[in-house]
Amino acid sequence: MSAELINALHAIVGDAGLKTGDGDTASFLTDWHGQYQGQAVAVVMPDSTEQVSAVMALADAHDVVVVPQGGNTGFMGGATPDSRGRTILLSLRRMNRIREIDATNMSMTVEAGCVLQTLHEATEREGLYFPLNLAAKGSCTIGGNLGTNAGGLNVVRYGTTRELTLGVEVVLMGGRVLNLLSGLRKDNTGYDLRHLFVGSEGTLGVITAATMKLFPQPVARATAFAEVRDVAAAVDLLHRLQAASGGGVEAFELIPADVLHVVFHHFPEIPQPLATRGAMNVLMEIGSSNPASGLANDSGETPLQVIIQDTLASAFEDGLVLDATIAASETQRRSLWDVREMAPESHKRSKGVARSDISLSQSALAPFYAEMVDGVKAIDPNLLICGYGHLGDGNLHFNIVADERSNSDFEAKKDQLYSLIYEKVAKHNGSISAEHGIGQTKRAQLAKVKQPEVLDVMRAIKASIDPKNLMNPGKVI
Repeated sequence: MSAELINALHAIVGDAGLKTGDGDTASFLTDWHGQYQGQAVAVVMPDSTEQVSAVMALADAHDVVVVPQGGNTGFMGGATPDSRGRTILLSLRRMNRIREIDATNMSMTVEAGCVLQTLHEATEREGLYFPLNLAAKGSCTIGGNLGTNAGGLNVVRYGTTRELTLGVEVVLMGGRVLNLLSGLRKDNTGYDLRHLFVGSEGTLGVITAATMKLFPQPVARATAFAEVRDVAAAVDLLHRLQAASGGGVEAFELIPADVLHVVFHHFPEIPQPLATRGAMNVLMEIGSSNPASGLANDSGETPLQVIIQDTLASAFEDGLVLDATIAASETQRRSLWDVREMAPESHKRSKGVARSDISLSQSALAPFYAEMVDGVKAIDPNLLICGYGHLGDGNLHFNIVADERSNSDFEAKKDQLYSLIYEKVAKHNGSISAEHGIGQTKRAQLAKVKQPEVLDVMRAIKASIDPKNLMNPGKVI
């Protein structure tokens, strides 16, 4: 069966689209963190929707599992096959064409294998802006972003991937193609299937292309790094800056001292933003597409810099802000962002890490954080509490890190730490996954926190679209 299947796959995608040897497939079969490793009959890389359709028809005929994969940068093991080996790993990397940029409609239609940074560069050349922005932008693909409903740095202003999606093209098991590539902002003709497939992590079908929203290119930004009194002060500062900028906040990132410690330990070349490392800090950025926003006054300050400066000054007087710096150049701006963007890689290099990706209402952020600090310290006072990330939309990557100073058996404490995180998230009516998806890592936990009736509906949807359970089984539900 394997030889027959391989020959049939080769007939569809040719030499360039087929990998079978261990040396050629290894990188596709292990997740980014090295936590999961699977097996596959072959790694198949089609270069068109027609080829994807043919592969899906073949898989259905042979009852072979299909696991779609983009840039393989996910954190939850959602794009890694199991160890049984009766799987086609379907990589969309060769489907990397930008089919259309429609400047009039402010949209673009792109294939799933397009790297996110490539889309940034292409739209910028047209004077337009695609706001989805992730630390992995140089390697993640839009198909993976769609599959996990990725969030990133700019959600506070532009929304998640789902909110940026106007339409999708999806291939179902058996080979049927759903062309939902509408550029319409309004379409009230029945069930909105695009939202069903975005965030489904390849469990319902293979997203091969999408039509995405575009925006005017920001021509001016102002960026600042501030030490704040505590999490509650950070939330207050966010609201003040949103009001002062007329909703112009593009990013508002929480960065506690423990995150700074880990980043600067592994990347000592990154300049420290402030003279001292405050216990709690925020990185904020506002932007505007109005050319006047970038014009400097007699003091050399732009209107956006003045907005941030005045907001920080008022917050300082009220005891919310303890120290701050405003980027005076693009070089300084990039230096501030390096602190935030290297956090995931620094945690990966640490002795141990318990990762989580949770979201809470803004009113719950401060009490949740305080309870987590007390809870983690009760388990092990030497652990680093790296609850950082997208405060602007209530999404924290609440990671617990064992660094170079720790001598404790961190692995033995992981279950206790995860139980604490999920307990506190449930207490404050939050979500156990904000932007990384469920994959295989959080599947068991999802079953504990979702209403049984909701799970029943999810299972019914899965069974109706994929009755043989061949689309990325063992993930999500």
